[in-house]
Amino acid sequence: MKVTYIEHSGFLLDTEKEYFLFDYYKGDIPDMDRNKPLTVFVSHKHSDHYNPEIFKLLDKYPHTKYVIAKGVPLKYYIARYKDMGINLEESVMSVVKNNVYNISLFNGNEIKVTTLKSTDAGVAYLLECGGKTYYHAGDLNLWLWEGESRKYNKNMECAYFTELEKLKNIHIDIGFVPLDPRQESNAYKGLETFMEYTDTDMVFPMHFWGEYDIIKMFIKKNHIYKNKIKVIKNKGQVFKI
Repeated sequence: MKVTYIEHSGFLLDTEKEYFLFDYYKGDIPDMDRNKPLTVFVSHKHSDHYNPEIFKLLDKYPHTKYVIAKGVPLKYYIARYKDMGINLEESVMSVVKNNVYNISLFNGNEIKVTTLKSTDAGVAYLLECGGKTYYHAGDLNLWLWEGESRKYNKNMECAYFTELEKLKNIHIDIGFVPLDPRQESNAYKGLETFMEYTDTDMVFPMHFWGEYDIIKMFIKKNHIYKNKIKVIKNKGQVFKI
């Protein structure tokens, strides 16, 4: 299994039998095997999580499916591809928060996708396939801000804990979780809380806006998690699991 960090919150997960691409918005997508199914996930419509260029992957990789949060604009691209003789609707599944979806892949395998409600926009994804469980948070995070009111931050804490409760008693093999330096003194709290309250083997921090040093700083402060947090050093970095 391989994990490629593309950029920001974008990752390519390459398992033995499938590819999973999460929240691509820019960067170089590695070449893939056309004979393996590819499932592309979009957590929400923010421009740092969604780029409609992902639909061009269908031209090169015919076994591509898209799992896209409701609210992401699709009508224009469905019409555009229809004019090109491609029925994009057949390849797109629009999903909503707090639901479960079973997706059949062309190779006969099935993936179970559970959506959580984001504390910002869209959804987070819990993906079960081939006996493994993967989690991509999208913008589900403990968004505490120094400039916000005490009431706002308290409500944010409640919302975040509500979603983490849904992950209770679920073993997660690989997670992709925000670590955003813009939160200043609160930057570590979302990932710290996630690590404390979930049973996750390995986490790739994301959404750190190119400030790679924050990962090492997090580990230095939370030494107990040093064997679980993957240190990302550059775009395009490949991790063999």
